[in-house]
Amino acid sequence: MSATLDAASAADSSLSTTTRSVVFGRRWLHGAAVVRILFGALWACDASFKWQPGFIHGQTLHDELGKVTQVHTPVIHQWLALTHMVGMANPPVTAMVIAIIETLAALALVFGVLSNAAFVGSAILSFGIWSGAEAFHLPFHSGMTDLGPSVGYIFASLALFFAAAGSTWSVDSWLRPRLGAFAWLAAPAVEARSA
Repeated sequence: MSATLDAASAADSSLSTTTRSVVFGRRWLHGAAVVRILFGALWACDASFKWQPGFIHGQTLHDELGKVTQVHTPVIHQWLALTHMVGMANPPVTAMVIAIIETLAALALVFGVLSNAAFVGSAILSFGIWSGAEAFHLPFHSGMTDLGPSVGYIFASLALFFAAAGSTWSVDSWLRPRLGAFAWLAAPAVEARSA
């Protein structure tokens, strides 16, 4: 009788552990999806500023890309000179491209479309903004309080990628099976994570 009770108790215990794992996994994925959507809304706010006349006509780029003369470290100076040259070749076109890319990133994150590509792409875009327009927040000086906001965007994008934040509440759920060889662009199909 005791052995039967112990076996039943062990089965009940493993069932509750499995149930907890499924609940925790769903909560994790839903939480990651909420963060993904909020991050997409943040990108949408950023994109809305890019559609303002001062940016879209290229005037703002003159200020943002003008730090090249203030940074004298050779490799970084060359990188900033390159981004300045590319950005200033045709400021309105550069501004329009940036506005479109940020808008697409926002939409992809909010709706969970091609999430893996959106997460990696937004990390690369953020690095480009941080290293180009923000000039790595150089030159460092007394009174600085941060390294610029785009650094946080890089890590947020990568964290959402590794959290599989596009696996639930996303278009990827519908899109993934239809992508065939390109399914890797969408978030993985994950039901729940075990603890």
